[in-house]
Amino acid sequence: MVGIALFPSLLYCMDLRVQQVLELLDREWRTHHRLEDLASTVNLGPSRLEHLMRAHANVSIRELLLRRRVVEAARLLAGTHQRISEISYYVGFTDASNFNHVFRREFGMSPSAYRRREQRRR
Repeated sequence: MVGIALFPSLLYCMDLRVQQVLELLDREWRTHHRLEDLASTVNLGPSRLEHLMRAHANVSIRELLLRRRVVEAARLLAGTHQRISEISYYVGFTDASNFNHVFRREFGMSPSAYRRREQRRR
């Protein structure tokens, strides 16, 4: 589960509604979810769900999904020869510039530099 992998403290999360949303996001991480729709699946208001998520994971739902997507992109960059633009689209980014910005923020380097580094490690 991505929530557990990225945020080990969620393993001890007592709120089942947050866990249900995390499980949904883990299964459907490529889908663009609206906060209102996620909240309604667990009978919460959007602001309450966001509050609970921040309380348990110290991160917004949007940020959780962005992290999940770039972690998947990193896996594909390291293990495939797919073009970077194809990977960025596959993991849910529609704008290459935004993908590069988010990837660099998360990994401290561009996707192409990450791929070169991982290929040298093999």
